[in-house]
Amino acid sequence: MSAEDVMAIQQIAVAYADALNRGSVLRAVSTYVADGRLETPAADPAIGHEAITAAVAEKIANLELIFQTVHLGLVVVDGDRAEAQFPITEWARRAEDSRPFLFLGWYDDVLVRTDQGWRFSRRRLVPRIFATADFVRAPLHPL
Repeated sequence: MSAEDVMAIQQIAVAYADALNRGSVLRAVSTYVADGRLETPAADPAIGHEAITAAVAEKIANLELIFQTVHLGLVVVDGDRAEAQFPITEWARRAEDSRPFLFLGWYDDVLVRTDQGWRFSRRRLVPRIFATADFVRAPLHPL
């Protein structure tokens, strides 16, 4: 396990969150291998780029704000395969009524090394808290 691999895996986790925050579904999906798998407690697993694209687009379609932060995670590399757990904090606000939410949990990840670098072969979202968050009602600044 090299520090370079760990840093690259941390960067792909941050790239996914950054893409979500900016509403770039395709950029978020590009962090997965072609037959990757996204698992969330709210839906059946999404397998492959097309299904993951649909799942992520549906998740953020009704949000005027999503801000996901990725915290330093545990990464274990074994050759061209890795496992990682990244805690996340996510603030979101629905577009229809500006209702704010706070999500705390983590991603339980399996990654593989590809010609393009490390990519997720599976991301499993594990919730700990999903609650209202009144402080997220403040005005948004433009991107």
